[in-house]
Amino acid sequence: MGILDKVKQVAGEAADAAKKGASQVQSKVEATQTRRKADDAAKKLGYLIFRERTGGAPAGEEADKLVTEIGDLEKQLAEMAARGEGEAAEGEGPAEGEGPAEGERPAE
Repeated sequence: MGILDKVKQVAGEAADAAKKGASQVQSKVEATQTRRKADDAAKKLGYLIFRERTGGAPAGEEADKLVTEIGDLEKQLAEMAARGEGEAAEGEGPAEGEGPAEGERPAE
């Protein structure tokens, strides 16, 4: 193999590595954005429940929509984790103090 062939091979390998790295970064960004959406919906749900408990304003249909939205986003994150993508692949759930992990009961 000539020196030019080796240079081409190394350049091709470097390009492949760069593409793989860019893909991993994109997956991480998508997972982070999805987690942020779920966290925002959970925050809204928390305020609805707070108002319901303290002011008597029923959370009702809006709360149901937020619960569904959070469930859908958590499902997306689980699918990303199964594919080994982004934040979800690192086993990160809600940050400490944000809420219980799936299947756990909240602290009372």
